[in-house]
Amino acid sequence: MQPAVFLDRDNTLIANDGDLGDPNQVRLMDGVAGALKRLHDAGYRLIVVTNQGGVARGKYTEEDVDAVHQRIAALIDEAAETDGMLDRFYYCPYHPQASVEEYRRDHPWRKPHPGMLLQAARDLHIDLAQSWLIGDQPRDIQAGRAAGCRAILLTNDQSRHEQAEEATEVVGTLDKAVEVILNAAPARASTAARGSNLADNVAPTPMPASHSPRDVPDDTLRQMRQSMQELAEEIRLERMQRGDFTPLMMVAVLFQLLALLLALLGMLQLEQSTAFMNWMIGAGLVQLLVITTLLFDARR
Repeated sequence: MQPAVFLDRDNTLIANDGDLGDPNQVRLMDGVAGALKRLHDAGYRLIVVTNQGGVARGKYTEEDVDAVHQRIAALIDEAAETDGMLDRFYYCPYHPQASVEEYRRDHPWRKPHPGMLLQAARDLHIDLAQSWLIGDQPRDIQAGRAAGCRAILLTNDQSRHEQAEEATEVVGTLDKAVEVILNAAPARASTAARGSNLADNVAPTPMPASHSPRDVPDDTLRQMRQSMQELAEEIRLERMQRGDFTPLMMVAVLFQLLALLLALLGMLQLEQSTAFMNWMIGAGLVQLLVITTLLFDARR
């Protein structure tokens, strides 16, 4: 597992106080490329996590968000004279007061929720305990701390220091935030361990791909459905061979239905990782009970 620095986008990497959907309007903050290169060279993966409520308000589209992110990545690489500085972009297009109904919800990827960081950790094998978040809003800090990272608030406003109780440090510039990180516990990853920045992206995209909640694959339900079908087939064959349906087999069927119910309830909680895991653990335990019951019945 590798350490990462999670980066807020607006007013951390680029100057933006509004809804930005035009890549031609992207302007890097002063010193961004050099600061990120120091983190990159120290072995940190660099991951951008950003709320993009402008999509939910109908100001721009998810395609516009992707175009802006490609522009940011290109400008940073150009300024740093390198390739693939940023590893991933994660963004949340949802908002609880969205004007576009499709995006009207309080999604767990939306900061201050830690969903984007947790997903990045799963995708890129990030060690959250050794990672940091840098952002200019209290919600950034809350998301970082909720994910188990250390967090740095960027602000020169003394009045906002009171809002930063959860922050590990409060500094005025990205350069100073980088100093804090490198002086705290520099964790260098080898080039071999780090691998290619583009290995996780779909070719031929030359820049890091943007990821929204829609992009997360749902293989779990498919695997569970396949397991249920295989077990049902085993029960059917067992019945054909034995020619009867014993009380224990009836119990096994009831347990199997319960396991399926728990699994389906878990699927409804995919966006809440803790609840999802609890339901799936329950389904797994009941599944073991089904197998045990069938084995016991087979030995009778």
